[in-house]
Amino acid sequence: MRKLKKLSVIAIAVLMIFTTAAAFAKSVEEASEGMIAVGADPIPFSLIDLDGNTIVLNDMLGDKAVLLVFWSLFCGPCQKELPLVDTITKTYKDKGLNVYAVNLDGPRRGRAVRKYMSKNEFTFSVLWEQIEDAAYVTADAYGVNGTPSIVLIGKNKKIAYVHVGQANEVDLDKAVQQALSD
Repeated sequence: MRKLKKLSVIAIAVLMIFTTAAAFAKSVEEASEGMIAVGADPIPFSLIDLDGNTIVLNDMLGDKAVLLVFWSLFCGPCQKELPLVDTITKTYKDKGLNVYAVNLDGPRRGRAVRKYMSKNEFTFSVLWEQIEDAAYVTADAYGVNGTPSIVLIGKNKKIAYVHVGQANEVDLDKAVQQALSD
């Protein structure tokens, strides 16, 4: 009787794990459906960084690859992904990669974002997303439906890689290498 009860509990736990994993996979897949397509031209933007400088995408295209990470302070997977983004930044910044974390919280959270960046000693740049009429201008243009989301633009000025959800280190590293070689 005890053995049967234990097996039932294990079976229910396994079923719950698979159900949760399937639901998560489906939600990530659905979120990525509306994103800009690999091979498409990037959508121009100009955003303000933490220091008040205007960063214009078109000024960077061609010479370097550009990695955009759309994130929020209130996103747990974002907080897990940003150390990977920092590793990618340190590995490839001298090889032609510009990395920008586009913060969706807005400048009103400026103090908290600066504190978070400083505490974690991240080396990539943070840009403030532009919000107009309660809509995210850049994130919406790129079809971002969830965070974290990554858009990688190759040296060839084409979208090289998109991903919604926490990125896989091996896949992201391969995508960056390819984007730098195009």
